[in-house]
Amino acid sequence: MGHTACVRITFLLVATSLVALSVAAQEVGYKDLTQVGANPLKHTKFIPDTSCNGGIGPGLGVGIGCPPATYPFKLSLLSMDTSELPLGGEVIVLLRLSNEGRHTASVPWLTDPDEIEMPDENGTFKFSVADLRANILQEGGGTAYINLPVHLYGANEVPAGIQEIHPGEYVELKVKVGLDCKAEGVDCRSVKAGPARLSLTWSEWDARETYEKCSIQSMRSRTRELTSDLAVINVIGRALQ
Repeated sequence: MGHTACVRITFLLVATSLVALSVAAQEVGYKDLTQVGANPLKHTKFIPDTSCNGGIGPGLGVGIGCPPATYPFKLSLLSMDTSELPLGGEVIVLLRLSNEGRHTASVPWLTDPDEIEMPDENGTFKFSVADLRANILQEGGGTAYINLPVHLYGANEVPAGIQEIHPGEYVELKVKVGLDCKAEGVDCRSVKAGPARLSLTWSEWDARETYEKCSIQSMRSRTRELTSDLAVINVIGRALQ
């Protein structure tokens, strides 16, 4: 009798813990990026000095690739609208970015870069940016990398541009992965027809832009990088030459 009571108490404790965990997992944001076009920073507020006489240079661009953090997030590939990806076609992917740590963290959340372009009296503005890349791993080796043209931006001066994610919370993103081998940012040289595995990589950067007299100085430092789990997909079409 005492043994039965112990088993029941143990089961009750486990069940209660599972309910608590399921309640804690909560969606706090959703972005459908499938209808958003390419949105690079356009530097619309850069006004060169009249003395430049058209001789505007790109300035200095520096990218710092320090070992990126992953904590406290996990990136999951939840679903795809098709299991086949023809050359020249596309697949819609649903991603989940979950905070599985013990501390609150934030991610950039705006699609309009004009909202974070706020240079100070020295012509400098700081912001964060997130990029997404699709990775197609072929059976037998070879990987194609597809840089998605949509970015997310954020700045401390723009509250709507920062999405806070507390422990146990998550955001979801719907993205479009296109296998257009003529598009910029798509490397199809190693793609061939047949079974493959698809994953997506989320990269975050701290960035700083300074508008000088006749040029723009740019600096980026990678702060976080996550790669999702793999999903099986079948590439349809002939191998590229």
